Amino acid sequence: MSSVEIVQRSYDAFARKDLAGVMGDMHPEIEWQQAQGLPHGGTYHGLEEVRRNIFEPLDAEWWDEFSAVPDEFLEAGDEVVVLGRYRGVAKQTGKRLDVPFVHVWTLRDEQAVRFRQFLDTAGWVEALRI
Repeated sequence: MSSVEIVQRSYDAFARKDLAGVMGDMHPEIEWQQAQGLPHGGTYHGLEEVRRNIFEPLDAEWWDEFSAVPDEFLEAGDEVVVLGRYRGVAKQTGKRLDVPFVHVWTLRDEQAVRFRQFLDTAGWVEALRI
């Protein structure tokens, strides 16, 4: 399976709300770099930290609707760059989110060992701001 196919599988699982599938190809000690400037920005290590700080709050605390829709996958050696858009409706404000993102995945031995997120944090924060 190619690196792009492995990463694509994670986005497909996210669209189905299949968290086990989303995390299925991640190394147990993945390094996850969430964009600075977000309420949950920073670096997380390991599947449990990623689950607790990134994925669980999406529906529980922040968004009534949320999607991360990839438009392009660019393979570069052991890295896959994903260009796409976040869309959603903030739970507390009802404001819409529609911002572009860039994700950079690093894979080794068919597992994601690092994820880096780049996006318009101002748009994300504004949607959540009461």
